[in-house]
Amino acid sequence: MNLPRGWALLLLAAAALAAAVYAGSNQGIATLLAALALLAIGLLLLAPVRTVAVDRRPDAPAGPPEPASTFRAALEAGRSGRSEVVAQLDLVERRTVRPDRPTTPATELSRLRALNRSEFREYVSGRLDAIEGAYR
Repeated sequence: MNLPRGWALLLLAAAALAAAVYAGSNQGIATLLAALALLAIGLLLLAPVRTVAVDRRPDAPAGPPEPASTFRAALEAGRSGRSEVVAQLDLVERRTVRPDRPTTPATELSRLRALNRSEFREYVSGRLDAIEGAYR
C-alpha cells in the first residue's frame, strides 16, 4: 500500500467522522461529512486491489517472435517472404515426419520465388498436405 496516501486517507476519514459527530443536530452537514468519511475509507480499502491489479499485468514478450507470427509475416511479405515460408515448411517437416529432410536448395528457392501467387499457394498446400498425410 502507498503509505503516505494511506495515512492521509485514514486521517481524512477520522477527521470527517469526528466533524460529523460534532455536527450533532445539523443533519445535512453530518450526512455530508459521514459520506466523505465512507468515501475515504473506501479508497483506503481499494488501494491494495489497485496495486495487485497493476502487478498482474503481463509483460510484453521479450523473446524472438513465435513461429506462427513469423510464418504469417513471411506470407504477407509476398515474393520476398517466400524463402522464409519454405524454410518454415522445411522446419515443420523436419520436426514431424522427416527428421532427415535437408533444407531446400538455393536453386529451388529461386524457382519458387519466380512462381506466380496461385502456383506458390499450390506448392505450399501440397507440402502441407504431404505433412498432414503422413499422420493419417
